[in-house]
Amino acid sequence: MKKLLAVLTIVCCFGVTAAFAVDGGDLYKKRCSPCHRDGSESSKAGGGVVLKGQTAQEIEMKLTGYKDGTYGGAKKRTMERMASQLTPEDIKALAAYVGSL
Repeated sequence: MKKLLAVLTIVCCFGVTAAFAVDGGDLYKKRCSPCHRDGSESSKAGGGVVLKGQTAQEIEMKLTGYKDGTYGGAKKRTMERMASQLTPEDIKALAAYVGSL
């Protein structure tokens, strides 16, 4: 009985975690696509930065840098403002999504 309870507890924990997982694609559509479009092109507001082809690690490093103010180019202030609203989980989800484009 104790083993069954332990297994059910673990399954429930993973289920709850998955239910609250951040969807990188949805987050991208809401936060990034207005400037970076589908990732293969960028509007002038996006600074001409094409995201497609960048790795998840590169994107995570850049977003983290924008958030803490250690990274940035022409659109640094805009990206700092956008990244400041992201949680570490959001950054990982966005990085994974962009890395898969």
